[in-house]
Amino acid sequence: MTKPPPTQTQDFDQAKMYLWVKSLEGKANNLVREINLLKNDFINKNNKLNKEIKTLNTDLTTTRRTLDQTEQKMNLIIKELKKTAGAEEVAVLKKYMEFWNPTTFVTQKDLEKALQQKEINNPKK
Repeated sequence: MTKPPPTQTQDFDQAKMYLWVKSLEGKANNLVREINLLKNDFINKNNKLNKEIKTLNTDLTTTRRTLDQTEQKMNLIIKELKKTAGAEEVAVLKKYMEFWNPTTFVTQKDLEKALQQKEINNPKK
């Protein structure tokens, strides 16, 4: 039993198969490269997003602290303002001040001088 000699169609089929496999191998390698590029890009973007999230968390924490401090200061100011006189109390004080008119008060020395001056100008009869 002798082997039949290889035919041209068998060689063609093997050559065609070889080219097809090489083509698929090249395409697979290109896909692997593209996947690696996408993976690396995804990892880099993910790292950047994580850094931004940490920065935002820090900023948010700082903002919350500032807001709490501002709220405490506002509460303190409100407490202090409640201790001060209101508009009605100020109006009452103004009314009394106008009634008393302290600018027309005289001191005891001024009164004594005025009396002495009167005695000098009007001697007793």
